[in-house]
Amino acid sequence: MTKGRIKAVLFIIVFLLVIAVAVNLLMDMQSSRKQAEATPAADPYANTPVPSVTGQAQGIETAAPSALPTVAPTVAPTPVPTPTPVRPTPSPAPMPTAEPLQPAVPQGEVIDNGSFVSETGTPLNLRAEWTATVLDDQYVKVTVNVYLDSYQIEVRELYDAVNVSVGDQYASANSPAIKWENNTKLSTLLASTEHTLYLPAGSGDSFPVAVQYQFGGTYSKVELPVIECGGTIYLNR
Repeated sequence: MTKGRIKAVLFIIVFLLVIAVAVNLLMDMQSSRKQAEATPAADPYANTPVPSVTGQAQGIETAAPSALPTVAPTVAPTPVPTPTPVRPTPSPAPMPTAEPLQPAVPQGEVIDNGSFVSETGTPLNLRAEWTATVLDDQYVKVTVNVYLDSYQIEVRELYDAVNVSVGDQYASANSPAIKWENNTKLSTLLASTEHTLYLPAGSGDSFPVAVQYQFGGTYSKVELPVIECGGTIYLNR
């Protein structure tokens, strides 16, 4: 009985000691945790004050701060210009050689002129005055003015009494009535005709001219049914 009680008492004591130790450990752990929560966390970015100590006064040499490496500024590379391809200049197409311009045709320029007169043996005669002018580089125009030269005279108007041909060109015209009682010379325009003739520039040709006036009367006791004049003209361009 005694041994059993002693074992029981020892067991209780050991058990109590274990509980006491465990409680003590728990209290220490809680105390340490509270201190850790109460202590502020060290700022990793806070500057730690370094006590200034003169090396000579303390007999300790102060190490010179190590020089920071110099960083060369970054320089952007200069872009190399891309060469522009040189395009060959196209040679201008040869211009066709222009043919020399022909001189302008002097339209209306007088080539030649002249006149023909009849020979009736009386003071009454037929006169034809002609003028040749340039039309273009192929043709010329011959204008014929037919006059009746007289003194005292009286003639009625006649239908198609004046006939004129130059080359192969023919024209006719009416003649006017004439009454002149003075004994002085009179020139009366009977008709004016125009004739187009083929005569290229740089050429020449001759053309016959024939003029008729159907008078159908007597003058100075001479019967004159028809009065004629004419000849040949030569035109050169």
